[in-house]
Amino acid sequence: MTSDIAQHSMHLTLKRLIDEKSMRDRVKFTACQLAQALGMQRSIITKLTHNDITKRVTNPNMDTVIKIVEFFKADGFDITIEGLLGLATKAVDIKNHKAVPYRQAVTMPIYSISKKEKMGIIDIKMTESHKDTIALYADRDIKPFFKTGSIFVVDQNAVLKNGNLIAVKLDGSDNIDVKKYCILKNKIFFKSLDEREKDILLSDTQSEIIGVIVQVNAKT
Repeated sequence: MTSDIAQHSMHLTLKRLIDEKSMRDRVKFTACQLAQALGMQRSIITKLTHNDITKRVTNPNMDTVIKIVEFFKADGFDITIEGLLGLATKAVDIKNHKAVPYRQAVTMPIYSISKKEKMGIIDIKMTESHKDTIALYADRDIKPFFKTGSIFVVDQNAVLKNGNLIAVKLDGSDNIDVKKYCILKNKIFFKSLDEREKDILLSDTQSEIIGVIVQVNAKT
């Protein structure tokens, strides 16, 4: 099936965010101004939004991604890491007022992503309020975006929606995988973040969905 990542690539989403901010504020906002606001070189934003794919950065540093998301969230845009990276079906939603990110520290249990062994408890500052969360520590790389040391916050009771990033166990394995939950023609697929891997049909595998990933504290 056609890749949603191809349809909602990061350079298009980032361009749209810049354009929508200009239209909302009725003041021209540029990639250069974004770079200045983030304390980055202009060339970084230019490479992320370049029309020519041979000159475009397609696997950005996660620190850069997080800074961009946090900037636009603070400015009233409902944007997530997976939305910016093209891993969500609804990438951008613009609010009419300026939003203040939720920053309360929440105490939750933290588990190893390999075997879901409890490692202890952790305090994590959340950007949104969730009632039943656990943290998963990545003791291996989750290619192509997340490095060892990244922490995934999982809402165990969130309603599954098309395009959600989820934590799931497949085929009775103790290992937890990070997949995209996709619905197409009444069939449910688990899509890998790595486009080289094949989609997995829910009916073809034994699976245990741990929950929806609502926040990623990425290791850079």
